[in-house]
Amino acid sequence: MKTIFSRSAAVLALGLSLGLASCEKQLNIDPYQSVDAATALNNESNVGSAVVGMYARLDDPNLYGTNLILVPELMAVNNYIRFQGSFQNFIQLANRTTNSQNTTAEGIWRAAYQAINQANLIIDALPVVSTASLKSQYEGEARFVRADMHFELVRLYAKQYQAGGGNTQLGVPLNLVPVKTVEQASTLQPRATVEQVYTQVIEDLTKAIALLPKSNGTRASSYTAKALLARVYLQQSNFVQAGALADDVIKNSGKALSPTLQSVFTNRNSSETLLEIQQNDQNNAGTSNSGLATHFASIGQLGRGDIQVLPAFAAQYGPTDARGEAGLLYVGTGTRAGVLRSGKYTTYGQNIPVIRLAEMYLIRAEAAFRAGNLTDALADINRIRNRSGATPLTLAQLSLATILRERQLELAFEGFRIHDLKRTGTDIFIPATGSNPATTFPITSDRLVLPIPFRETNVNTTLVQNPGY
Repeated sequence: MKTIFSRSAAVLALGLSLGLASCEKQLNIDPYQSVDAATALNNESNVGSAVVGMYARLDDPNLYGTNLILVPELMAVNNYIRFQGSFQNFIQLANRTTNSQNTTAEGIWRAAYQAINQANLIIDALPVVSTASLKSQYEGEARFVRADMHFELVRLYAKQYQAGGGNTQLGVPLNLVPVKTVEQASTLQPRATVEQVYTQVIEDLTKAIALLPKSNGTRASSYTAKALLARVYLQQSNFVQAGALADDVIKNSGKALSPTLQSVFTNRNSSETLLEIQQNDQNNAGTSNSGLATHFASIGQLGRGDIQVLPAFAAQYGPTDARGEAGLLYVGTGTRAGVLRSGKYTTYGQNIPVIRLAEMYLIRAEAAFRAGNLTDALADINRIRNRSGATPLTLAQLSLATILRERQLELAFEGFRIHDLKRTGTDIFIPATGSNPATTFPITSDRLVLPIPFRETNVNTTLVQNPGY
């Protein structure tokens, strides 16, 4: 396997490793060496291998292998989940005592920009791809990943996008040019505004939709890009656009809800998923004492039992709802046994659903309700509830609150929690403990935005740190 690694210790921790023949391992090359990436990506086959390597990056424990799913849940733990583990980086996030040297905040930043740079290298190398259909597909896939990573970064490291506002608050650096040498990596990159980042994300996804095929195996298709764009528009409170894209995906993607929610997580590449992180028993984030099953599971010798599901949240499911204690939630039998756990992550090598059709139904339902179409909104909510045996809602029971609660019940532990609370302006409820009365933690708090990593602000004087760090 060939690997290219070119990184300046001075800027953004942009690792440039490209697995061109295999994605299973990477060589550790002296960071002061550099190999011309353009020379390596000099034919169609190598570019294709680089695209495969780009997807493999998404399984990194700092990305969807763990942190992009776990961290948004930990940042809104109260009355929902409790972190019982010993990792100080996660304890800080759960307690909202994070500092600029938090290793998780640094790891997400670094891994996301590495994935972005790999996408940029692929786009830069497209002239060597002679097959027109592959050239279009590879560009679409690279733009999809670049958009996805910028979107994840701006949601975590910047204040929430405000519909109708100027959104001039600082976002994250936009990386749109491939870095191939240490000299290029030394270019200081400032933070773009939140508006600029969202504009670029939408531009990349719009182009990806036009470039990607309608079906692309386990990789991103045009409908995957549409689904992600629906998620982006929802975060902006652009409900009309979000609802329209979700409707398109539901009607035309060929996807269908799986028979049970559990089967989405226990089966590979189910009928419901639009994007899954591909893992197996040999290659998964759990082999390095990370991974979602490592933190969520407590099954015999499997899992650390770090994430407890609190009874107050579990009680919202109802006695017949298979998403709750009637099925998917279970009492742990391994480490830290005796309390409720989520059954979504129970084996190290399972695939990780990142985008699935149920989310599109929930987006369409919320958009329909906000537009005054209560009948359609109710039908979509009950599709989700019926799948899990939950008691259907009536029109009299339908409200924005019940729709948002259904999102929490269906998408719990999947990386949505803090993002939904931010976009809806919902403060975090902290229940009473001992002599401490119940309180609320403001969702607009600076402590709910991750710090720009210290190593980045230390070497890049154009990076302005977030307030409070």
